[in-house]
Amino acid sequence: GSNIMDRHGLFIVLGGSLAAMLTSTPASMLFSALKTFFWILLPRGLPTPEETMSEIITLSRKARAEGGLLALKNESPEFMGGFVRRAIEAAAACGETDAARHILEIEIRRRRVARQEDGNVLRTLGTLAPMFGLLGTLVGMLKVLTTMSDPSRLGPAMAMALSSAFIGIGMANFFCVPVAGQIRLRAMREMQLLEMVVEGVLAIAMNEPTYQVELKMASYLTGPAP
Repeated sequence: GSNIMDRHGLFIVLGGSLAAMLTSTPASMLFSALKTFFWILLPRGLPTPEETMSEIITLSRKARAEGGLLALKNESPEFMGGFVRRAIEAAAACGETDAARHILEIEIRRRRVARQEDGNVLRTLGTLAPMFGLLGTLVGMLKVLTTMSDPSRLGPAMAMALSSAFIGIGMANFFCVPVAGQIRLRAMREMQLLEMVVEGVLAIAMNEPTYQVELKMASYLTGPAP
């Protein structure tokens, strides 16, 4: 076990990958990718489409009963990270649904690009780690060749050579690539929910009957969810 996780191999792979990432990627993007990694670990990081539909229908009924969109100004402050509240504020401020839609689509696009960049950071790290693993293997083999006359030093040199490759390949295939895939899947689901919110809030702003709002929301529930 200690040979597999040789500290010199660990240092070459982790230290080299981190140094390369800091050279090519702003630190803010690395922190953003780290935050997104913890975000996907949260069991309740996003509501379900059914919960989103229920929230929009509740808002529609309240707006119909209490005089329109302005009755919702204090509703859903935390739902979808506050996006529902911002959608209501944009629709109320613009008064014209095309302008409100444009504002909200800008935020959705910004979120989508941010999630894509977070995934790209992990994919880049997944490419670099095996390369530094190979570098560690080459360094270890050089040490093996230079210590052939001293059998007591062959073991540590071989440990570094083999552990570097193991750590680099393992880091890429057991962490970086799977996490990047999970970020992509979670981002697809997030975009679907944000689109549901936009369509629902704008339908409420246009004073559509609740049953029409419900039909619009139900259309997002048909077919396989991402």
